[in-house]
Amino acid sequence: MSGWTLADIRSKTRLTTGRPDVSMLSDADLDNYINRFYQLVMPKELKIFWGYTYYQFFTEANVDQYPGPTATFQTINPQAWCDGWQLCWYLSPDLFYQDYPQQENKQQIATGNGSTNSFSASISAYPVLPRSLYVTDGTQVMQDDGNGTMVNAIAPFTGGTGSIDYTTGVLSGLAFPVSPANNTNIVATSQTYMPNRPQGILYFKSGPLTDATQTVRDNQNYFVLRPVPDQVYLVKMQGIQIPPALTNTTDVPFRADLGPLLAYGASLEIFADFNQMDQYQLTLPQYNRYKDICMQDTYEEYLYQRSVPTF
Repeated sequence: MSGWTLADIRSKTRLTTGRPDVSMLSDADLDNYINRFYQLVMPKELKIFWGYTYYQFFTEANVDQYPGPTATFQTINPQAWCDGWQLCWYLSPDLFYQDYPQQENKQQIATGNGSTNSFSASISAYPVLPRSLYVTDGTQVMQDDGNGTMVNAIAPFTGGTGSIDYTTGVLSGLAFPVSPANNTNIVATSQTYMPNRPQGILYFKSGPLTDATQTVRDNQNYFVLRPVPDQVYLVKMQGIQIPPALTNTTDVPFRADLGPLLAYGASLEIFADFNQMDQYQLTLPQYNRYKDICMQDTYEEYLYQRSVPTF
């Protein structure tokens, strides 16, 4: 029995939309319709059981934040494990930091004299949690960037230096953009922790988007673990992977029965773009029919297993 290849899906879409040759719709444009539906729309509309796979990463000792999935995953499920132990899943920082409080330690490390602008000190509460340390003279603020370097938090890339050893708490070569004024208190604020096997995981954007590029968008998703890992652990969870694009005529979708659904889904987008709403309405029942067909295995999978509460 032959399956559905990209060539078959193209042919079905052309027959459905009445665009039988490339003079009416190029193969490149047609493939864009097919792949946009396949990668961006279908994983949201159909939570097909066979579409799930594992997303995983390894922790590092004394590192609490890890990049989340980028453009390869559409959905992450709230079931995660750390070396086989189930983690409490959080999407809300309010609840996460209610259970794992952020307790700040403040310490005066120096006094300004109007000319000195190089300070070193030992943070008394260590190890220091990366991204938690900031030092201020009351107006200027230097903050660690998560990699051990102190940067200007108010006006990035406009002066100031320094480094922090997170393990020992040693702050070296701290310099503000301008020398602190005479008699100003220079205060360091930081968080410490007791490393252990993680028990909770927060999935949240690490900061607002600075532009609309895909790289920036993907780099904002982060996992935060508590307690902070004390060694290497495997963190594993379920997710719906965005399927790879169909590019060659012999490429096939991840399930054989998805072929007609992709053709009808792409056809609906073509009809909508060309304002052929009568054809859209006529094709919609076929699309819904194949959507139900593709979901049958998933329906049966859930039908024949006992529901288990997640709390």
